[in-house]
Amino acid sequence: MATPTGPLLSFGASGTLGKTIVFSKWKGRPYVRRHVVPANPQTAAQTLTRNAFGFASNLWKSAPTLLRTPWVRFAQGQVLSARNAFIGKNTAILRPEVDILLWIGSPGAKGGLAPLTAVLTPTSQGFTVAVTAPAVPTGWTLTAAVSAALESQNPQTGVDFLITAADEDPFSSPVTLTGLKALTAYTVATWLVWTKPDASLAYGAALNDTDTTLA
Repeated sequence: MATPTGPLLSFGASGTLGKTIVFSKWKGRPYVRRHVVPANPQTAAQTLTRNAFGFASNLWKSAPTLLRTPWVRFAQGQVLSARNAFIGKNTAILRPEVDILLWIGSPGAKGGLAPLTAVLTPTSQGFTVAVTAPAVPTGWTLTAAVSAALESQNPQTGVDFLITAADEDPFSSPVTLTGLKALTAYTVATWLVWTKPDASLAYGAALNDTDTTLA
């Protein structure tokens, strides 16, 4: 119910009157507007976006430090946070998909170069990832290779948000991922970590490959 504190709009009022009009203030000025019940549309497009957003949000909650680090570097100097960048980019790319083949492990940051190839070989409950690096720019150092495995699933209905990551630092190939589920399909994102001449770090965009672990 609206609660007037003087003649209408002279001193002020607040609340809803008969689910018809609403009294409130904006920047200290009293106003009246029509009472509107907020809509919650459930169109197919909106449902896809909400599902992909929820999936990406849950991935970030379980993301290990190795996965978060390139996003933190990517977000430096920007208004958005690492979390918002990760969720935003993965929501956009996974929204129309029925699998996670395109999920983004690293967006690339500060000019880092991507691997030329990153090829999976299944092992018992894991993978080795053979990484081919590009030529090292003058003054740069190729610091590490990182791989992150996510169980293959539909981002619209996904329920397994565990990301397993491993690195080879100093850089070597292959990267070894262990402790995964046996006989299970995974999509693995692999990227490179670089040290620039000013000693700052740069990250390459990830390359993805998918395969099934052995028993």
